Amino acid sequence: MPENFFILRVRNPGRLRVFSGRPSMPSFVVLALLLVCTNPHPGHSQNVDTLVDVGGYKLHFSIIKGKGTPILFEAGGGEDATNWKNIITKIATVTKTTLITYDRAGFGKSSFDTTRHGILNGVIGLETGLRKLHYSGDLILVAHSQGGLYATLYASRHAENVKAAVLIDATTSCFYEENRLNATQRIIDAQKNNSRKSNPGSYYQGADFSNNINFVRNVSFPKNIPVIDFVAEYPPFSEKKDIDDWKACHKEFAAASPLHTGIMAYGCGHFIFEDNPPLVIHAIVKAYATTLDKTGSHELLKREADYAIDAANDRNREEMAYRHSADDLNSWGYQLIKQGDLQKALRVFKLNIELNPNTWYAYEGYGEALLKNGEKSEAIKMYQKSVELNPTNENGKKKLEQILKQ
Repeated sequence: MPENFFILRVRNPGRLRVFSGRPSMPSFVVLALLLVCTNPHPGHSQNVDTLVDVGGYKLHFSIIKGKGTPILFEAGGGEDATNWKNIITKIATVTKTTLITYDRAGFGKSSFDTTRHGILNGVIGLETGLRKLHYSGDLILVAHSQGGLYATLYASRHAENVKAAVLIDATTSCFYEENRLNATQRIIDAQKNNSRKSNPGSYYQGADFSNNINFVRNVSFPKNIPVIDFVAEYPPFSEKKDIDDWKACHKEFAAASPLHTGIMAYGCGHFIFEDNPPLVIHAIVKAYATTLDKTGSHELLKREADYAIDAANDRNREEMAYRHSADDLNSWGYQLIKQGDLQKALRVFKLNIELNPNTWYAYEGYGEALLKNGEKSEAIKMYQKSVELNPTNENGKKKLEQILKQ
């Protein structure tokens, strides 16, 4: 089986790292299994956190109240409401509308009913929660990854109420043709272990994966709903066929209706809203603008212009930080690996050790990139230097030992 890279996102205070490995599974399976550890949602004076009984279990909703057509956010597989924490406050500031995020059953603060799982039950539970919260009318949908499946089903059941949608590198049933789906399900089943009781959300997310895909395969996103569909330039796969098929399915979706707009998110990995927040925020603001009258649109435009200036300034500040900080250069290198640009990552890691010759983790990052590039002997030297600079670097010692045994 060809080498693939397993994407592990670790959120220590504001940091993002990507580690590599050789999982015994295709990369499209990694996407299906992707789980994320997240921090609590940042505080907001208008936030309302509440548990809603949807019949047999409770869903946790986190709502920023405002005025206008509410925007409902569907997180990716294994995610919860905190998935949107880096962009939600900015969207609230610009739109001034109600923003609704929630934890799917078995994730975050939501409980789980083992007799009511699968995507249809998930959407029915969501509908019940929204109705009890008095948000069962018009909505705008924003969905990432597997959340796209839920958004598709929800939109098909509420075609008159969904006024617009923004899909962010969303999972499509098109991508999971029969052979790929069967292979995915077999490997997911082998990975579930004994999580049924300890983590029922993850367990049933995996157990129901094929059924969920096939269920959504039999519905379609209503063609009367305007959709902005983002696809990442660097989807979370290492095999060319997976990447090509993923992009082809998004192209097919965009062509299905004149109201569908397909956008390639250049330079971005699967988490487009983290790699290029302004791109996604502008799309959401654009979708929301279609629900406003002339006066409301004018006021929104002024707020968006203010945000655009701040976003451009923030972008420049981040780039300057990358040029000078060992930590940020290292993070940039890992991000480039995630995006599939190994050669550029190698240059960034090499620059980091040249600028910061006494920083142990700079050598570790360069060693990891060299190993991915098949330069084993050079990688060993980098890991040895990392351990020399930091004798307590247990991860480096372990990795070095593994390489030397190969």
